[in-house]
Amino acid sequence: MREGVVVPSFPIMSKNLRRWLGVGICAVVIALAFHNLTRGEEWQNFSWERVWLSVKDANPAYLLAAVIATYITYFVRAYRWRSFLDPIKKASLWNLFVGQILGFSAVYLIGRPGEFVRPAYIARKEDVTFTSQAAIWLLERIYDMIFIILLFSVALSFGPLQPETAHARHVLRETRWVGLAILLVAVLIVVVLVIFRLRSEELTTGTPKFLRFLSERGQKRLEQFLQSFADGLEVVENWKDFLASVASTAVLWFVNVSVFWLVFRSFGGDMGKLSWLAAGLVLVFSILGMLAQLPGIGGGFQYVAIGVLRGFFRVNPESATGAAILLWLVISVPCVLLGLVLLVHEGLTVKNIGSMAGKKQPATAEKS
Repeated sequence: MREGVVVPSFPIMSKNLRRWLGVGICAVVIALAFHNLTRGEEWQNFSWERVWLSVKDANPAYLLAAVIATYITYFVRAYRWRSFLDPIKKASLWNLFVGQILGFSAVYLIGRPGEFVRPAYIARKEDVTFTSQAAIWLLERIYDMIFIILLFSVALSFGPLQPETAHARHVLRETRWVGLAILLVAVLIVVVLVIFRLRSEELTTGTPKFLRFLSERGQKRLEQFLQSFADGLEVVENWKDFLASVASTAVLWFVNVSVFWLVFRSFGGDMGKLSWLAAGLVLVFSILGMLAQLPGIGGGFQYVAIGVLRGFFRVNPESATGAAILLWLVISVPCVLLGLVLLVHEGLTVKNIGSMAGKKQPATAEKS
């Protein structure tokens, strides 16, 4: 390169800019979705006053039970994480519980990047590698997906669905096919996991040929991750821990559905008559809605919950809207409030949590 020649540089989009761009796209998508939802004739006489009245008249006893059940879900998650971690280390249930609360609080406040807080915090407190905890996080997600699919299948087959429009009936038919496709994917994932566990020694020794284009550092990190993931899968060989992880996952999703059911019961009337399976179906669809969320606000969650309550169960717009708002508050606010208390108790700051979300690990977390 000749001296004096200036080579133009093209700035790489910063992490913050990418994040805000994603938030902006989510906001536009959610706004368009709500606009489309409210164009129907039944929404022309929509009243926010009636929404407020439906929320104000909700039975506080049911709402309190829903809040308690929400806290129980984090304890169950901590117990399940300990089952996964047992082959590596006997962990403190309290540390794992705090990790769940801080992790989900981060997700509610800053969005999906907050998912890294749980494995990062637990790796730091239990003095284990971050990659091992990331592998447990992935295994946890696989368990959840399988149970969500089972719940979805049961709710579709036995839930008292009442599609109000031809469009809703069409969506229901298409949804059954989507559910079958997801179930097949889940079966495929389980098969892959079994094969990986049976041949873990072979697959974790050296980099596979088709991945040798990676840099030396990249290959080393891949090998470390595969080894940590193999260690996490040791739970499959330990029947006690395996059964504990399966049982705790079943309890977790039973309680998750019960939170929705208790909120619906608090409204009374037609909403209060919705079955537990109906609540399960709303939960499953709402999880899909969380793919498009605004940090701290939600949006996709509420939109999908309203749509399912309206389209499948014929709930009036005001009650459906009130229920969606209350559901988000019951699920997110108790977690965030306890998360702030635990943040102070643990001597952490928002900056520490942000570093965890950015996967900035302390040196002790990566020792082998």
